[in-house]
Amino acid sequence: MRSKIKNGFGLLEIVIAVAIIGGTIFSLAYVFLISNKLEARASNQIRANFLAEEGLEALRFLRDKSWSINLAGLNAATTYYLSFNASNSSWNVTTSNPGLIDGLYARSFGVEAVNRNGSDDIVGSGGTLDSNTKKFTVNVAWQERGAYFTTTLGTYLSDIFSN
Repeated sequence: MRSKIKNGFGLLEIVIAVAIIGGTIFSLAYVFLISNKLEARASNQIRANFLAEEGLEALRFLRDKSWSINLAGLNAATTYYLSFNASNSSWNVTTSNPGLIDGLYARSFGVEAVNRNGSDDIVGSGGTLDSNTKKFTVNVAWQERGAYFTTTLGTYLSDIFSN
């Protein structure tokens, strides 16, 4: 009778060991799937940040090339887009959407007027309009797994070269 009980415990030990190993493998697979999703999200966020920074750099390039031709006439009521002409290696501002970047990202930018107080500091309201300075805000949006995400970067640009 004693040998039958020992045989039963051996089978029970095997069942418990298989359950523990199976649970561990399932947990590791789940952690791997979650980490892949998070890595993809982080990668898309990083690329969006780079595209937004590239947009600010393109606006700086356009300012340096000619403030009066490229940026001075832009107004706050319009959404603008940047397009790159590879044939002559130049950036252009347009009001028509050039489409998605890398098939995923939509980049646009807006313009705001800048006011300064008597100390020449930028103020949110009041003050005097500074026609040689504008605030530019670049937005990069993308859709991922049914959700929409946006990265926004902004800067102030001035006509420092009087061009």
